[in-house]
Amino acid sequence: MIERKNPPNLAPPVGRYHHLTVIPAGSDILAIAGQVGLDEKGHLPDTVEEQLANAFANVTRILASEGLDHRAVFKINMWLTKPVSRERYVAIWRGFHHDDPPASMFAYVAALISPEYLVEVEAWAARPAKTPPVA
Repeated sequence: MIERKNPPNLAPPVGRYHHLTVIPAGSDILAIAGQVGLDEKGHLPDTVEEQLANAFANVTRILASEGLDHRAVFKINMWLTKPVSRERYVAIWRGFHHDDPPASMFAYVAALISPEYLVEVEAWAARPAKTPPVA
């Protein structure tokens, strides 16, 4: 099982994340490519909030394709080209991690690969090794 912690020898996180995630030995590591704000049909909304929600939904769909959910994510990186209100960000972020946030990074950048993309979310996940059946 993935273990999330905040070591007692440093300040608590400044947001909704954990400082450290420990991956069990023998786990498969999944690198999820940066997801932009396209929905499942390829539609790109105009707002940064909708694009952020879509990017997280894309990560969720990728995880589901591997039989996993948000709990498998041990690190997530988010890049936005436009400001998002803290209140909206927290609601969208919480909707993804359901109060069990992984280690994360959030940054504002000047631009992504195309100007219409306002968000990119990259995730790293772990699939714990299967326990051999008991004889």
